[in-house]
Amino acid sequence: MSAGAVRVGRGVTVVGVPGLVVLAGGSLLLDAGPLRTAVVWAAVAALAGCVVALTGTVLRAGRVTPARGYELALDAARAPAPATGTALPAALHGSRWSWARVTAVALAVPTVLVLFCTLGASTPDRGAVPGRIADADYVIKELPVVAVGGVERAGSSSRASSEADYTVRLPAPHGGAAVPATFRAAVHRGVRQVGDTLPVAYVPQRPDLGAVGADTRSAVEAQLAGRTLPYGTAAVAGVLWGVTALAAFCVGTAVTGPPRGGRRVGKGWTALRATAAGVAEHVERPTGDDAGTGADTGTDAGTDAGAGSGSRSGEGSARYACLMLHTDTGDVPLRLAASHRRAAPLLTGAAGWLLWKPAGPRGKVPADFVADDGWQLPGRLPAAEAARIAAARPPDPFTVDTARHTRLLELGSHWARTVPAGVLLGAAVSVVAAGALLLPVDGGWRAWTAVAGAVAPLLCWMITGLFGAPRATTPAAPVEAGPAA
Repeated sequence: MSAGAVRVGRGVTVVGVPGLVVLAGGSLLLDAGPLRTAVVWAAVAALAGCVVALTGTVLRAGRVTPARGYELALDAARAPAPATGTALPAALHGSRWSWARVTAVALAVPTVLVLFCTLGASTPDRGAVPGRIADADYVIKELPVVAVGGVERAGSSSRASSEADYTVRLPAPHGGAAVPATFRAAVHRGVRQVGDTLPVAYVPQRPDLGAVGADTRSAVEAQLAGRTLPYGTAAVAGVLWGVTALAAFCVGTAVTGPPRGGRRVGKGWTALRATAAGVAEHVERPTGDDAGTGADTGTDAGTDAGAGSGSRSGEGSARYACLMLHTDTGDVPLRLAASHRRAAPLLTGAAGWLLWKPAGPRGKVPADFVADDGWQLPGRLPAAEAARIAAARPPDPFTVDTARHTRLLELGSHWARTVPAGVLLGAAVSVVAAGALLLPVDGGWRAWTAVAGAVAPLLCWMITGLFGAPRATTPAAPVEAGPAA
């Protein structure tokens, strides 16, 4: 079941977030028609399948705490006794899933907001009259209003947005009396009065088909196309959404580093024997700060860093948790794409090799800790630390063992078993709400349904008690205390 939970988690990452993107993009950018119908309902089905898969995993295997999920990942990465040893491996595994998970979460949040704002704003169907007009040879002209009724204002101000039934007279195709046509239209400011003009779409040869009007020509065209938003508004929303997607990519890269592929250890690499000593807070000062680099040790990543380094950090210093490794060149901080506070009790005392290929003078250098009992833990070294080690000792020649193989340790790979029941319930409510909003039915319930769909996971999470003790079928292993400050 451990491997199954990992596969389910990866499947949800690959299917769920693209499903959200396709659903939001299809609702926002596609015109009404068979293509949009097929795309959005396929996306809803994919999201529903993700919720069912996660729920089934939790019900079959039992929910565990995030700390226990880390233990399961470590147990799965440990190699059998014959494969262990202290030789250097010739090849290292790539690590992409940590970056994918963080980026997926960062992208999913704004996408959910875009989705429900789009679905709640309008009916995803152009209606019978706009459909008949759009299928014929229509024209859009400014016509005077001859009657106004059924006014509904969005506020008490006379300039508030409103909806009303407007009546215009359509020219007869072969002369004679004009044909009256009534349509309901939304106006952003105030109410159009008798004698004012509105852009109206109608078929000159078939005035009996009716008319469609709005306060702008682009809004009329959007109704005829069955779009949820006018072209200009949709373009602005798409640009903003693209900016959030780029920000999500940057967030994932900042937290985990760029996704890295498999690499071969060879000439130019640095290899240090190291022992994991626990979690610590590393203080990274700006380039050129002659105070050097310091680190404070403690059991919590949030520990104050004022006492360990013995010097004040300069303005602009970066403080972050890391896994501290004891080496013959001093303590070396390794930044992980995981919770250091949960990982440290499991990893403390592990001995192995710290490997990296020197890179530029800035940022963080991709590095891997390869334990003697067979697992490989990806991380990053501060570039200043890598430069310090390079200056302190010349590169030692080393040999690699092509027969030694390692297993990648992904500390967050068992997240599918740690999802709270409240989040699963809220996700199911959100999928149902999205499906309801795709139905071609208008009404005041749409706005409330959109709000419920957007906040359901968080609300259900809070109601069911996120911080309560989970029910797990697998007993938790004892956790040792971290290193003393």
